[in-house]
Amino acid sequence: PGDTVTLKQDLPNKPIMIVIKKETSTITCDKNKENYFKGIRCRWFTNDGQLQEAVYNTKDLIKI
Repeated sequence: PGDTVTLKQDLPNKPIMIVIKKETSTITCDKNKENYFKGIRCRWFTNDGQLQEAVYNTKDLIKI
């Protein structure tokens, strides 16, 4: 959390984002709980000043 990242893909207007947290999913089977990694939740502001938030795969992000 707190790291600055951007997208690996070469897109116009790609945002510079702040990492918020690691997203996991808990699956319960026969009283056993297992956490599975889903992705990294990031926040950024658009050019209009709107707050955006999304979950990205770690393969799609580059740390700045």
